[in-house]
Amino acid sequence: MKHKIEPQQLSALRFERVWVREATFVDVEETELAPTNELEGIEILLDVKVTYGDGGDRAFVTVRATLEPPADKRLFAKLTAAVEGVFTLRDAPDRTVLAGFASLQAPVLLVPYLRETITSLTAQSRLGPVLLPPLNMAEVIKAMQAQSRSTEAPATKQ
Repeated sequence: MKHKIEPQQLSALRFERVWVREATFVDVEETELAPTNELEGIEILLDVKVTYGDGGDRAFVTVRATLEPPADKRLFAKLTAAVEGVFTLRDAPDRTVLAGFASLQAPVLLVPYLRETITSLTAQSRLGPVLLPPLNMAEVIKAMQAQSRSTEAPATKQ
């Protein structure tokens, strides 16, 4: 199937650019190669941060992953990467559109860049390339939002 995209089919938002904000890999002092199947069980911690430029019409979205090996395996000491993208409104004056997009869709768009950063960072390491697995970002974002609401809820007096 082929289809030529028409101007009215473009989103009201623009994905201006993406860059690597942080990339850190520290190996352990080990002389053995790690079998690739040992990468199972690595804990992945994701952090999504949204900030807005002056005027509120530009969203800076950062997605950071920190990977931690199982406690019983010395696979690496530290592996962290973050990518940041900037998104703006095309013509729509409604900033709620940008806020909704920045918190839900922008992180989904940035995960492939994060995956590539982690893979490139580790490609020539003792471990070989570490591949961030496919993530259900809709569920991840939903869990993050629920956690954020629970930590923001005021404590009740007894």
